[in-house]
Amino acid sequence: MTPNTFDAMFPTRAVVAAHGVIKTSVEDFQVTELAPEITFSGSGEHLWLWVRKTDTNTDWAARCLAEACGVSSNQVGYAGLKDRHAITWQWFSVQLPLEHDIDRIQAALPDEIQIEQAQWHNKKLKTGFLKGNHFRISIKAIEGDKDSVEHNLGSILKQGVPNYFGPQRFGNDLSNIAKAKDLFSGRFKTRNKNLKGMLLSTARSHIFNDIIKWRIEHTCWDRVIEGDVMGLSGSKAWFHAHEESPEVLAARLQQGDVHITAALWGEDPVQSTLQCAEMEQSMADAVPEYQAGLKQFRAKQDRRPIRLMPENLTWQWPIPSDKNELILSFDLPAGSYATAVLREVLQAKDHNR
Repeated sequence: MTPNTFDAMFPTRAVVAAHGVIKTSVEDFQVTELAPEITFSGSGEHLWLWVRKTDTNTDWAARCLAEACGVSSNQVGYAGLKDRHAITWQWFSVQLPLEHDIDRIQAALPDEIQIEQAQWHNKKLKTGFLKGNHFRISIKAIEGDKDSVEHNLGSILKQGVPNYFGPQRFGNDLSNIAKAKDLFSGRFKTRNKNLKGMLLSTARSHIFNDIIKWRIEHTCWDRVIEGDVMGLSGSKAWFHAHEESPEVLAARLQQGDVHITAALWGEDPVQSTLQCAEMEQSMADAVPEYQAGLKQFRAKQDRRPIRLMPENLTWQWPIPSDKNELILSFDLPAGSYATAVLREVLQAKDHNR
Protein backbone atom coordinates (compact mmCIF):
# COMPACT_ATOMS: atom_id res chain seq x y z
CA MET A 1 0.00 0.00 0.00
CA THR A 2 1.50 3.31 -1.09
CA PRO A 3 1.83 5.92 1.70
CA ASN A 4 -0.38 8.98 1.21
CA THR A 5 0.89 12.55 1.19
CA PHE A 6 0.14 13.15 4.87
CA ASP A 7 2.03 10.01 5.94
CA ALA A 8 4.96 11.01 3.76
CA MET A 9 5.12 14.46 5.38
CA PHE A 10 4.66 13.44 9.01
CA PRO A 11 6.41 10.22 10.06
CA THR A 12 5.07 7.75 12.59
CA ARG A 13 7.03 6.89 15.69
CA ALA A 14 6.24 3.19 15.36
CA VAL A 15 7.44 0.85 12.66
CA VAL A 16 4.28 0.24 10.63
CA ALA A 17 4.46 -3.07 8.78
CA ALA A 18 0.80 -3.94 8.14
CA HIS A 19 -2.12 -2.32 6.39
CA GLY A 20 -5.89 -2.59 6.27
CA VAL A 21 -9.09 -0.79 5.30
CA ILE A 22 -11.47 1.27 7.43
CA LYS A 23 -15.03 2.45 6.79
CA THR A 24 -16.02 -0.35 4.41
CA SER A 25 -19.45 0.20 6.00
CA VAL A 26 -20.78 2.86 8.36
CA GLU A 27 -20.95 0.24 11.15
CA ASP A 28 -17.15 -0.10 10.99
CA PHE A 29 -16.57 3.40 12.37
CA GLN A 30 -18.59 4.42 15.42
CA VAL A 31 -18.12 7.60 17.45
CA THR A 32 -19.90 8.47 20.69
CA GLU A 33 -19.58 11.97 22.08
CA LEU A 34 -18.34 12.19 25.68
CA ALA A 35 -19.94 15.25 27.22
CA PRO A 36 -19.18 16.83 30.58
CA GLU A 37 -21.67 16.00 33.33
CA ILE A 38 -24.97 17.71 32.58
CA THR A 39 -27.71 18.53 35.08
CA PHE A 40 -30.73 19.40 32.97
CA SER A 41 -33.05 22.05 34.36
CA GLY A 42 -36.11 20.22 33.06
CA SER A 43 -37.55 23.48 31.82
CA GLY A 44 -36.63 26.33 29.53
CA GLU A 45 -36.85 26.76 25.76
CA HIS A 46 -33.80 24.73 24.70
CA LEU A 47 -34.54 21.14 23.74
CA TRP A 48 -31.42 18.97 24.01
CA LEU A 49 -31.51 15.94 21.74
CA TRP A 50 -29.23 12.89 21.94
CA VAL A 51 -29.08 11.91 18.28
CA ARG A 52 -27.88 8.84 16.42
CA LYS A 53 -26.62 9.80 12.97
CA THR A 54 -25.86 7.36 10.16
CA ASP A 55 -23.58 8.37 7.27
CA THR A 56 -24.39 11.98 8.04
CA ASN A 57 -22.19 14.99 8.80
CA THR A 58 -22.97 17.26 11.73
CA ASP A 59 -23.71 20.43 9.76
CA TRP A 60 -26.29 18.68 7.59
CA ALA A 61 -27.94 17.11 10.63
CA ALA A 62 -28.13 20.54 12.29
CA ARG A 63 -29.82 21.99 9.19
CA CYS A 64 -32.29 19.09 9.14
CA LEU A 65 -33.14 19.69 12.80
CA ALA A 66 -33.65 23.40 12.16
CA GLU A 67 -35.97 22.66 9.24
CA ALA A 68 -37.91 20.00 11.15
CA CYS A 69 -38.40 22.35 14.08
CA GLY A 70 -39.21 25.39 11.95
CA VAL A 71 -36.37 27.52 13.33
CA SER A 72 -33.28 29.20 11.88
CA SER A 73 -29.96 27.35 11.85
CA ASN A 74 -28.44 29.68 14.46
CA GLN A 75 -30.98 28.33 16.97
CA VAL A 76 -29.36 24.88 16.76
CA GLY A 77 -26.27 24.16 18.85
CA TYR A 78 -23.75 21.30 18.96
CA ALA A 79 -20.41 20.78 20.68
CA GLY A 80 -18.29 19.52 17.80
CA LEU A 81 -18.16 17.94 14.35
CA LYS A 82 -18.27 14.18 13.84
CA ASP A 83 -17.19 11.91 10.98
CA ARG A 84 -19.63 11.52 8.14
CA HIS A 85 -18.95 7.95 6.96
CA ALA A 86 -19.78 6.48 10.36
CA ILE A 87 -22.45 5.89 12.96
CA THR A 88 -22.17 8.68 15.50
CA TRP A 89 -23.96 9.79 18.64
CA GLN A 90 -23.96 13.38 19.85
CA TRP A 91 -26.00 16.09 21.56
CA PHE A 92 -27.77 18.89 19.72
CA SER A 93 -29.84 21.68 21.25
CA VAL A 94 -32.70 23.49 19.52
CA GLN A 95 -34.23 26.71 20.80
CA LEU A 96 -37.96 25.99 20.78
CA PRO A 97 -40.07 28.54 22.63
CA LEU A 98 -43.31 27.04 21.23
CA GLU A 99 -42.81 23.53 19.79
CA HIS A 100 -42.87 20.66 22.35
CA ASP A 101 -43.91 17.71 20.19
CA ILE A 102 -40.87 15.38 19.97
CA ASP A 103 -42.72 12.82 17.84
CA ARG A 104 -43.58 15.47 15.26
CA ILE A 105 -39.93 16.56 15.10
CA GLN A 106 -38.76 12.96 14.61
CA ALA A 107 -41.31 12.39 11.88
CA ALA A 108 -39.98 15.42 9.97
CA LEU A 109 -36.35 14.17 10.09
CA PRO A 110 -34.72 11.86 7.52
CA ASP A 111 -34.17 8.22 8.52
CA GLU A 112 -30.43 8.86 8.98
CA ILE A 113 -31.15 11.02 12.04
CA GLN A 114 -32.77 9.30 15.02
CA ILE A 115 -33.59 11.03 18.31
CA GLU A 116 -32.75 8.66 21.18
CA GLN A 117 -33.21 11.03 24.14
CA ALA A 118 -34.73 14.47 24.69
CA GLN A 119 -34.22 16.84 27.63
CA TRP A 120 -35.41 20.39 28.26
CA HIS A 121 -32.81 22.87 29.47
CA ASN A 122 -32.42 26.60 30.03
CA LYS A 123 -29.14 26.88 28.10
CA LYS A 124 -28.06 26.38 24.51
CA LEU A 125 -25.44 23.75 23.73
CA LYS A 126 -22.28 25.63 22.83
CA THR A 127 -19.35 24.67 20.64
CA GLY A 128 -16.60 23.07 22.71
CA PHE A 129 -18.88 21.67 25.44
CA LEU A 130 -17.12 18.37 25.05
CA LYS A 131 -14.80 16.09 27.05
CA GLY A 132 -13.91 13.92 24.11
CA ASN A 133 -15.12 11.01 22.00
CA HIS A 134 -15.32 7.25 22.29
CA PHE A 135 -14.30 5.34 19.14
CA ARG A 136 -15.08 1.81 18.05
CA ILE A 137 -13.28 1.10 14.78
CA SER A 138 -13.21 -2.06 12.71
CA ILE A 139 -10.20 -2.46 10.41
CA LYS A 140 -10.62 -5.09 7.70
CA ALA A 141 -8.58 -6.85 4.99
CA ILE A 142 -5.44 -6.64 7.13
CA GLU A 143 -2.26 -7.77 5.43
CA GLY A 144 1.43 -7.65 6.33
CA ASP A 145 3.21 -8.29 9.62
CA LYS A 146 0.31 -8.81 12.01
CA ASP A 147 2.64 -9.39 14.96
CA SER A 148 3.79 -5.79 14.51
CA VAL A 149 0.20 -4.68 15.06
CA GLU A 150 0.15 -6.33 18.49
CA HIS A 151 3.56 -4.85 19.30
CA ASN A 152 2.48 -1.36 18.32
CA LEU A 153 -0.72 -1.57 20.37
CA GLY A 154 1.27 -2.65 23.42
CA SER A 155 3.62 0.29 22.91
CA ILE A 156 0.67 2.71 22.68
CA LEU A 157 -0.64 1.47 26.03
CA LYS A 158 2.65 2.43 27.67
CA GLN A 159 3.85 5.44 25.68
CA GLY A 160 0.91 6.91 23.79
CA VAL A 161 1.18 8.32 20.25
CA PRO A 162 2.37 11.58 18.64
CA ASN A 163 -0.47 14.08 18.98
CA TYR A 164 -0.45 15.14 15.32
CA PHE A 165 -3.27 17.22 13.91
CA GLY A 166 -4.90 14.78 11.49
CA PRO A 167 -5.20 15.07 7.71
CA GLN A 168 -8.76 16.41 8.12
CA ARG A 169 -7.24 19.67 9.36
CA PHE A 170 -5.41 20.15 6.04
CA GLY A 171 -8.16 19.43 3.52
CA ASN A 172 -8.26 16.96 0.63
CA ASP A 173 -4.72 16.19 -0.56
CA LEU A 174 -3.48 18.83 1.95
CA SER A 175 -4.89 21.54 -0.33
CA ASN A 176 -5.48 23.93 2.58
CA ILE A 177 -1.72 24.41 2.97
CA ALA A 178 -1.43 26.13 -0.41
CA LYS A 179 -4.64 28.10 0.23
CA ALA A 180 -3.33 29.35 3.58
CA LYS A 181 -0.08 30.52 2.01
CA ASP A 182 -2.00 32.24 -0.78
CA LEU A 183 -4.31 33.96 1.72
CA PHE A 184 -1.44 35.26 3.83
CA SER A 185 0.57 36.43 0.82
CA GLY A 186 -2.41 38.23 -0.72
CA ARG A 187 -2.71 35.93 -3.74
CA PHE A 188 -6.09 34.70 -2.48
CA LYS A 189 -8.80 36.88 -0.94
CA THR A 190 -12.06 35.95 0.78
CA ARG A 191 -14.59 37.57 3.09
CA ASN A 192 -15.64 34.21 4.49
CA LYS A 193 -14.66 34.31 8.19
CA ASN A 194 -15.05 30.55 8.61
CA LEU A 195 -12.70 29.90 5.70
CA LYS A 196 -10.16 32.38 7.08
CA GLY A 197 -10.35 30.69 10.47
CA MET A 198 -9.88 27.27 8.91
CA LEU A 199 -6.79 28.41 6.98
CA LEU A 200 -5.38 30.07 10.09
CA SER A 201 -5.76 26.75 11.91
CA THR A 202 -4.07 24.98 9.01
CA ALA A 203 -1.00 27.19 9.35
CA ARG A 204 -0.68 26.68 13.11
CA SER A 205 -1.29 22.95 12.77
CA HIS A 206 1.36 22.62 10.07
CA ILE A 207 4.04 24.25 12.23
CA PHE A 208 2.97 22.14 15.22
CA ASN A 209 3.16 18.90 13.21
CA ASP A 210 6.59 19.90 11.87
CA ILE A 211 7.81 20.29 15.46
CA ILE A 212 6.63 16.76 16.30
CA LYS A 213 8.31 15.50 13.11
CA TRP A 214 11.60 17.11 14.17
CA ARG A 215 11.41 15.58 17.63
CA ILE A 216 10.68 12.10 16.26
CA GLU A 217 13.57 12.36 13.79
CA HIS A 218 15.90 13.59 16.58
CA THR A 219 14.75 10.88 19.05
CA CYS A 220 13.43 13.37 21.60
CA TRP A 221 9.70 12.92 21.10
CA ASP A 222 9.45 11.46 24.61
CA ARG A 223 12.61 13.03 26.05
CA VAL A 224 12.94 16.51 27.56
CA ILE A 225 15.37 18.94 25.91
CA GLU A 226 16.61 22.27 27.24
CA GLY A 227 13.91 24.91 27.33
CA ASP A 228 10.94 22.54 27.08
CA VAL A 229 7.50 23.52 28.36
CA MET A 230 5.50 20.81 30.13
CA GLY A 231 1.72 20.50 30.17
CA LEU A 232 -0.32 18.91 32.94
CA SER A 233 -2.37 15.94 31.75
CA GLY A 234 -6.04 16.81 31.32
CA SER A 235 -5.38 20.52 31.87
CA LYS A 236 -4.31 23.57 29.91
CA ALA A 237 -1.85 24.51 32.67
CA TRP A 238 1.85 24.37 31.82
CA PHE A 239 5.24 25.04 33.41
CA HIS A 240 8.88 25.25 32.32
CA ALA A 241 10.77 21.97 32.54
CA HIS A 242 13.65 23.53 34.50
CA GLU A 243 11.25 24.22 37.40
CA GLU A 244 11.31 20.51 38.29
CA SER A 245 14.26 18.18 38.91
CA PRO A 246 15.14 15.95 35.94
CA GLU A 247 14.48 12.80 37.97
CA VAL A 248 11.02 13.87 39.11
CA LEU A 249 10.16 15.16 35.65
CA ALA A 250 11.21 11.91 33.98
CA ALA A 251 9.06 9.92 36.40
CA ARG A 252 6.02 12.15 35.85
CA LEU A 253 6.51 11.94 32.08
CA GLN A 254 6.64 8.14 32.21
CA GLN A 255 3.52 8.02 34.39
CA GLY A 256 1.61 10.23 31.94
CA ASP A 257 1.07 12.93 34.57
CA VAL A 258 2.75 15.54 32.33
CA HIS A 259 3.48 15.84 28.62
CA ILE A 260 6.02 17.76 26.56
CA THR A 261 4.28 20.54 24.63
CA ALA A 262 4.93 22.27 21.31
CA ALA A 263 4.03 25.71 20.03
CA LEU A 264 0.73 26.64 18.44
CA TRP A 265 2.30 29.60 16.65
CA GLY A 266 1.23 33.20 17.09
CA GLU A 267 2.44 36.78 16.79
CA ASP A 268 4.04 37.02 20.26
CA PRO A 269 7.29 35.34 21.41
CA VAL A 270 7.24 31.58 21.87
CA GLN A 271 6.97 30.42 25.51
CA SER A 272 9.79 27.87 25.28
CA THR A 273 13.46 28.81 25.81
CA LEU A 274 16.99 27.70 24.88
CA GLN A 275 17.26 24.68 22.55
CA CYS A 276 13.51 24.14 22.34
CA ALA A 277 12.79 27.77 21.45
CA GLU A 278 15.56 27.79 18.83
CA MET A 279 14.16 24.65 17.22
CA GLU A 280 10.54 25.85 17.30
CA GLN A 281 11.53 29.22 15.85
CA SER A 282 13.36 27.44 13.03
CA MET A 283 10.21 25.46 12.20
CA ALA A 284 8.21 28.70 11.95
CA ASP A 285 10.97 30.46 10.00
CA ALA A 286 10.79 27.70 7.38
CA VAL A 287 7.32 28.98 6.41
CA PRO A 288 7.57 32.81 6.38
CA GLU A 289 4.11 33.18 4.84
CA TYR A 290 2.62 31.60 7.96
CA GLN A 291 4.46 33.93 10.30
CA ALA A 292 3.28 37.01 8.42
CA GLY A 293 -0.29 35.72 8.27
CA LEU A 294 -0.48 34.75 11.94
CA LYS A 295 0.78 38.19 12.86
CA GLN A 296 -1.72 39.82 10.52
CA PHE A 297 -4.61 37.91 12.10
CA ARG A 298 -3.30 38.54 15.62
CA ALA A 299 -3.08 34.85 16.60
CA LYS A 300 -1.66 34.32 20.08
CA GLN A 301 1.02 31.83 21.06
CA ASP A 302 -0.31 28.73 22.79
CA ARG A 303 0.90 25.25 23.65
CA ARG A 304 -0.41 21.76 22.89
CA PRO A 305 0.87 18.37 24.17
CA ILE A 306 2.92 16.45 21.64
CA ARG A 307 1.83 13.15 23.16
CA LEU A 308 -1.67 11.65 23.09
CA MET A 309 -2.59 8.90 25.57
CA PRO A 310 -5.72 7.01 24.45
CA GLU A 311 -7.82 5.94 27.41
CA ASN A 312 -9.60 2.59 27.81
CA LEU A 313 -7.73 1.18 24.82
CA THR A 314 -8.79 -2.39 24.01
CA TRP A 315 -8.60 -4.53 20.88
CA GLN A 316 -9.77 -7.87 19.61
CA TRP A 317 -9.40 -10.10 16.58
CA PRO A 318 -12.96 -11.42 15.95
CA ILE A 319 -11.48 -14.48 14.24
CA PRO A 320 -8.07 -14.94 15.94
CA SER A 321 -7.03 -17.73 13.59
CA ASP A 322 -6.74 -15.48 10.53
CA LYS A 323 -6.44 -11.96 12.07
CA ASN A 324 -7.88 -10.29 8.97
CA GLU A 325 -10.08 -7.98 11.04
CA LEU A 326 -9.17 -5.91 14.10
CA ILE A 327 -11.62 -4.04 16.32
CA LEU A 328 -10.20 -1.12 18.31
CA SER A 329 -11.97 0.72 21.12
CA PHE A 330 -10.61 3.83 22.86
CA ASP A 331 -11.44 7.27 24.24
CA LEU A 332 -9.74 10.49 23.15
CA PRO A 333 -9.93 14.01 24.58
CA ALA A 334 -11.52 16.83 22.60
CA GLY A 335 -9.30 18.25 19.87
CA SER A 336 -7.42 15.02 19.16
CA TYR A 337 -7.68 12.67 16.21
CA ALA A 338 -8.39 8.94 15.91
CA THR A 339 -6.11 8.93 12.86
CA ALA A 340 -3.20 9.76 15.20
CA VAL A 341 -3.83 6.42 16.93
CA LEU A 342 -4.58 4.34 13.84
CA ARG A 343 -1.46 5.36 11.93
CA GLU A 344 0.75 4.17 14.81
CA VAL A 345 -0.86 0.71 14.61
CA LEU A 346 -0.97 0.09 10.86
CA GLN A 347 -1.57 1.92 7.62
CA ALA A 348 -5.35 2.31 7.43
CA LYS A 349 -6.84 3.17 4.04
CA ASP A 350 -10.22 4.91 4.08
CA HIS A 351 -12.57 2.91 1.83
CA ASN A 352 -14.34 6.15 0.85
CA ARG A 353 -11.24 7.87 -0.53
